Amino acid sequence: RVRVRVRVRGARGMRARGVAAATAVAIAAHGGVDAMSRARTGLARDGTTTRTSASHPRRESGVLPSPVPVAPLAVFLGATVAYVGFRGRALPESYARGVKLAAGDGLKVGVALLGAKLSLSEIGDVATKAAPAIAATVSTGLLATPMINRAVMARFGGAAQSGGLTAKVGGLLAAGSGICGVTAIGALAPAIAASQREVSLAVANVVAYGTFGMMTYPYLAKWLFPDGGAPAGGFLGLSVHDTSQVVGAGMSFRDMYDDEEAFKAATVTKLTRNLGLAIAIPYLAMKLRDVVPAGAVAAGAAAAKQPPLVPGFLIAFVAMAALRSLGDATEAIRTDERWRKGTKFIGEAASQVFLPTAMAAVGLSTSAASLRGVGAAPFIVGACAACSVGAVAACTTKALERAGAFDTDKHSATKSD
Repeated sequence: RVRVRVRVRGARGMRARGVAAATAVAIAAHGGVDAMSRARTGLARDGTTTRTSASHPRRESGVLPSPVPVAPLAVFLGATVAYVGFRGRALPESYARGVKLAAGDGLKVGVALLGAKLSLSEIGDVATKAAPAIAATVSTGLLATPMINRAVMARFGGAAQSGGLTAKVGGLLAAGSGICGVTAIGALAPAIAASQREVSLAVANVVAYGTFGMMTYPYLAKWLFPDGGAPAGGFLGLSVHDTSQVVGAGMSFRDMYDDEEAFKAATVTKLTRNLGLAIAIPYLAMKLRDVVPAGAVAAGAAAAKQPPLVPGFLIAFVAMAALRSLGDATEAIRTDERWRKGTKFIGEAASQVFLPTAMAAVGLSTSAASLRGVGAAPFIVGACAACSVGAVAACTTKALERAGAFDTDKHSATKSD
């Protein structure tokens, strides 16, 4: 009994250490953003910078936003700390458990709490209007990526010559690029009996190109959709791979351009896109049945726990939005100052605490060691998949915008507390 208690306490201590490290990095990122914001505002007041443009508006307080948002700064600082502190190696077990907890469950809690900033009508409105773009983007990921994979395999030769590229890697990249990143890869892997190396190759691609998208796509979204709002957020929710990366991109767009509506649209679009997992897993498993040995699927399913097709945090997100809708629909609650302050507090906790900490944990868990010995071929497939999904997301969202699908958003949407 004493040994069991010591082990439990030791595990809790390791989790606490990793969570504390991610929290410290997130606090440092907030401090850096505040410092850059104050410096930029001071320079503008001194007349040493150009006037504020429409693309970088002043906030109501008169303070200019930081040129570097908190989400990518948290990822960058986390990756830097991990590289300098552990010399590019994987995190030691004393930190890894807590960092994994912050990046996984911490992110899920943050996304769930975001539901308090939305109503069910807003969720349904965004999801319905973005449905054609979601269907086109998911279909592109599932259909185009395996074809790209076969073409690259034919060009480079077998798995040995192509750096480990196989048909299963193509299937994993299709799920990761088209649906929801690492979650989709984890759900598909046991269904096709993918090896650990194949899973690692797919995850490395999603992390690399998804992080690139998180850092750069907010600027691309502003260029494609100058008015911001739901179209810009929808593009981010469709083009970036993983849920954490979409949240980071949405936070960056919100912080740089003072656009809460785009952040909400990115989150809702991404969570709706995640529902495609229910179709993608059986489809890809059926397509890859010829390359999976008999009995391997059962063995793989037994060795790994199959994630739910509808994640719990998505259900919690909708439940929070339903609670917000019920409260807003009841006059006695809606007019109560405590209700307004409570929903604002929950939303701020998600945006300022849980999500930045999760982004810092994502950076801390980034390891250069996982990419050593990997050939170029898998990353060529990953790059083509990311580009094709991004291009379709941009084209379909632009077509919906020009067709007037988002017009009502521009006139009726109001910025929430």
